[in-house]
Formats: sequence, structure tokens, C-alpha cells
Amino acid sequence: MVSPTPEPRRRPGAEETRRRLIAAGLRAFAAHGLEGTNLREDILEKAGVSVGSFYHQFPDKTGLLLAILDEYGTRSRERLHALHAPRPGRSAVDVARDSFAFVLEMAEREEDLVRIQLRVRSSDDARVQTFERESRERWRASLAEDYRRISAAGGVAIEAELLADLMIGLSLGVVAQYLETPPAGRRAARERLLDGLVRFTLGGAASFLQPNAPVSTHPADTQE
Repeated sequence: MVSPTPEPRRRPGAEETRRRLIAAGLRAFAAHGLEGTNLREDILEKAGVSVGSFYHQFPDKTGLLLAILDEYGTRSRERLHALHAPRPGRSAVDVARDSFAFVLEMAEREEDLVRIQLRVRSSDDARVQTFERESRERWRASLAEDYRRISAAGGVAIEAELLADLMIGLSLGVVAQYLETPPAGRRAARERLLDGLVRFTLGGAASFLQPNAPVSTHPADTQE
């Protein structure tokens, strides 16, 4: 009896190859940054993808990095845009809390991606710098549009672009701080940060002052 000839092992299709490369790239870039990542050792060998297959998908490792950032950035903006949609019975506190909860949950669920986003802000690569600048403008425009919708629904005016700039900077700083927290303490830290972020963004720094403790901006008022 002749044993059946085993079928040749199929090479992964283009979609599967791209998925593997993006997964390996996420881990590598988060751990080593763009400059410290070795294409062959850190990405191709980990993904099980040949050099030729890689170059069918991306021009170089910088192209892979930018594809990762673009794909996840677009998805995040769409999700946040949906969270900002005004709905009956939903207060400004609800919107702010949901927005910041999404940012912190993304930092927890997609930590590698967030670490890459924090790393690329100081990259010396010209293509990365250009992408980062354009990406920030996309985020700024998207958030400003959302804030205008929210303020219009409440019948008030708002400096949407300035608020968007401030919120981007605040969110990045908080996420960087959050990722420094040991995993075991993140749940408690997340709740504390959420509470503080909502109070601060809706009430300003004054919301943290103790009752009956007025603060003067005039130095003479503090002299006895």
C-alpha cells in the first residue's frame, strides 16, 4: 500500500504575512525603538517571514513602523469619535470619563503600541518626524471637531483647537505615568487617575482646592 504523499506546506498569504509582521513589529519597536530594532533578528525571524515576503509588504522597517502607527491611530480616532457623540441623557462628566477610560484602557490593552507612540516623539528619523507631525494634526483636528459638536449640543462656545492641544498633551503625560505603575497597582491607579482627570478637565485646577481656602494671585495679600 502506497502511503499518500503529504501535501506541501502552504506559504502564508499576503494578509497573514502582514498580520505576522505587524505583531512582531509591535513587540520589537516597543522594546527596542526604531533604531535599536534589527529587521532580521527582531522581526523576520520572530514572524517566520522571509526577506522577500517582507519587501513585498513594506519598503523597510520604517515603513512597517509607520503602517503600524497609521492603522492603530485611525482605529483609535474612530473609536474616540464615537465616544464623543452627544446623546440624550449623557452629561459632560460621562463624556470626559468615557474618553479618559478609553485612553487608559488602550494603554493597558495595547501597551506595546502606546510605548511606540511615546518613543517616536523623540525619533531622529525624518520620515517618522513628518508622520508624527501629521498624525498630531489629524488628532488635533478630530478632537477639535468633537469638542465643537459637544459644545454646540450644550449651547456654548469653546476654543476647540486650544482644548484639543491641551488634551493631547495631558493624555500623553498621564499615559506615560500610568505605564510606569507596576501591573498589580494599575487598577487602583486607573480609578484615581480617572477621577482626577474628569475633575481637572471639567473644573480646572480650582476643583482641587480645599473649601474655604481662597488663593490670591497678589503677593502683597499674603504678607502679614
